[in-house]
Amino acid sequence: MKIKFNWGTGVVLALLVMVAGMSFLVSIAVRQDFDLVDKDYYQKSIIYQQHIEKVENTAKLDVKIVFGLSADTLKLTFPGLGDYQNVTGKIHFYSPVEARRDYNLEVKTDTAFLQIIDLKNLEKGRYQVKIDWTANKVSYFQEEEIVMP
Repeated sequence: MKIKFNWGTGVVLALLVMVAGMSFLVSIAVRQDFDLVDKDYYQKSIIYQQHIEKVENTAKLDVKIVFGLSADTLKLTFPGLGDYQNVTGKIHFYSPVEARRDYNLEVKTDTAFLQIIDLKNLEKGRYQVKIDWTANKVSYFQEEEIVMP
């Protein structure tokens, strides 16, 4: 038995190839794993408005936190807003490479609104330093990028 190839057979073959290709692409799409950056993304999205207000408060400041990076230390000079003991918060060193490189510490300024951080424990690479701090019951957020040589 010989199949005669005419335009009807070509249309049927084209449809079969299209259906097979679509089935293949759908199977690939279904098997994809979507990893979220944060597991609690929904809770973080709810408090995002507070973060926006902190960034706006920081933008209103005449003097922001001054970063001084040397080989082994990071010197942070906070703006003098009232009493140095009222300056509290958290400093987060975020590594975009891997989570195990992240580093957190508390804001502890001296009388000159200065905090010196020892960086000997950080691995070489790029870090985003995220400072979430409060002074005189007003919250601020500042983010800078540093590169460890």
